[in-house]
Amino acid sequence: MKQRIIWGSIFGIVLIAVFLSKIPYLFIAAITIIAMYGLQEFFNMMYLKNEKFNQSKTFYNSFGITSAVALVLIFQLIAFQKVISQFAWIAFLLFWIVFLFELFNQKENQSFQNLGIYFLGIFYVIFPLALSSLLAFDNGKYYPWRIFGVLILIWTSDSMQYFSGKALGKHKLYERISPNKTWEGTIGGLIFTIAAGYILSIFRHDFTATQWMTIAAIIAIFGSMGDLVESMIKREVGVKDSGNFLPGHGGILDRFDSFIFVLPFIVVYWMMIK
Repeated sequence: MKQRIIWGSIFGIVLIAVFLSKIPYLFIAAITIIAMYGLQEFFNMMYLKNEKFNQSKTFYNSFGITSAVALVLIFQLIAFQKVISQFAWIAFLLFWIVFLFELFNQKENQSFQNLGIYFLGIFYVIFPLALSSLLAFDNGKYYPWRIFGVLILIWTSDSMQYFSGKALGKHKLYERISPNKTWEGTIGGLIFTIAAGYILSIFRHDFTATQWMTIAAIIAIFGSMGDLVESMIKREVGVKDSGNFLPGHGGILDRFDSFIFVLPFIVVYWMMIK
């Protein structure tokens, strides 16, 4: 418990410093690191489950991860107006090299499985983090509180779901995947997160009160689903944690599963109202 508190505090301080510094390159570096470690953890779990994918570990751990992380980095820099948008097409073309690798791979009857796992990782981890650029940057200007506010609401949702479930929880939400989640905890988390969204709107005007509260509802609903999705993956491959990035806290995906899952929903909402 002591180790968990110490490392959790250090991680929290570093993360808060990234956003309060208002330095866009720190945010870009943080998102890129999350993408790199998150995809590596996803691959590591898949290596345990799929022997054929494990046989191509060297290629996917090197070029596979590098090409995917390059997409996240380029999208951030395009949104920050530091590189031209044509670079995005170059990043996309890198993915086609994966097809060429499988084409000339001497091991038979594994291409579909390898490509499926690779692009599932891209869709699950990389695509949402690349989309975060549309929320953090607007016409080349950096808005750190749009992302930091989302993280605050996710932390609120997670905490209040736990405490509400602990105090009132009787009806299991989805016992097969997550035995500890309850409907009471989920509803309590939703109510408190929406309230936190309203409070956030008083101090931060990046979004209106209605927008903050809508984002809070999206986070409470889909963030919980994101946690269940990651639990489903871990249960499928037979691991407790996605990795050991933070001692006592598990891996990057354990810390950012809700954040990664809700990003596309928030970005789509933002694009619609924008």
